Amino acid sequence: MLKKIFKNQFFKIIKDSIYYFRYTQPKSVNSHLSFKLDQMKKLSLLIISVLITVTLFAQYEKGSVYLKNGTILKGKYKYSNDLRKLNIETAGNIWVFENTEIDSVVPNRIKHTDNIQSKDLQTFFHTEIGLLAGNSNNGKSAPLSFSTSLNYLLSNNFSVGAGIGIEFLNESYLPVFLNAEYKLRSTNSTPYFFVIAGYQVPLEDSPTQYYYDYYYATSSIWPGPSYSENLDPKGGILLNPGLGYMSMFSQDFGISVAFGYRFHRLHYKGDEDYALDIDYNRLSIKLGIIFK
Repeated sequence: MLKKIFKNQFFKIIKDSIYYFRYTQPKSVNSHLSFKLDQMKKLSLLIISVLITVTLFAQYEKGSVYLKNGTILKGKYKYSNDLRKLNIETAGNIWVFENTEIDSVVPNRIKHTDNIQSKDLQTFFHTEIGLLAGNSNNGKSAPLSFSTSLNYLLSNNFSVGAGIGIEFLNESYLPVFLNAEYKLRSTNSTPYFFVIAGYQVPLEDSPTQYYYDYYYATSSIWPGPSYSENLDPKGGILLNPGLGYMSMFSQDFGISVAFGYRFHRLHYKGDEDYALDIDYNRLSIKLGIIFK
């Protein structure tokens, strides 16, 4: 039940955020500063909402706790807010264990495995929402990024997958990508490395006027007249390596936070074979959920 509430809340945040970033724009130059301030407030509320939802999720659940020393405790358990300790209530006593002392935690509805991140969880979804942060002087200093991928666990620590998403740069794009993740530990909570590679598919025509100088064929130095036109976006490659941290609450549900370097090269075409490539170099910041 709590997992269902968490998922519904997470996707409601995604829906509201996409609407805000896609359709809320400043109406004049004078309103640009107030728009930026309002944008920062919205981003803060997004992050706070996700953190509150995670906190509400951390409530008691019945199950079994398997310690690394071989002890098995059955009762009600919950993780601390920082996910470093686990409290378990059993036989009228309350025990507190460090995460490093725990081999696995198994809710009553599933049978015990060596670890909740074992190969029983062979396929899973990883859904993320976040920002592509760049220089504050850019027209799109922190565009919204949303993605979801279907992944296959090749071993306890390594998985590969494919996914799609939506991103709002100068135009709206549909990223189609392949990804790989490697977890540093076979435990419930672990850092992980990831790499994403794919192609940005444009979803609309460019609303931006691009200016360029025309050079006569007889001169490569002296420019002719300047022109401006709406170029036709053709999409381009994307590459996103990074580092994250995930925590699994059960065998089929967890959360993640990730930071990485995002590179885009977007291609545009105009009249008379004119072409333009624009490179994006951004910091990707994402919060996510992992579920079957």
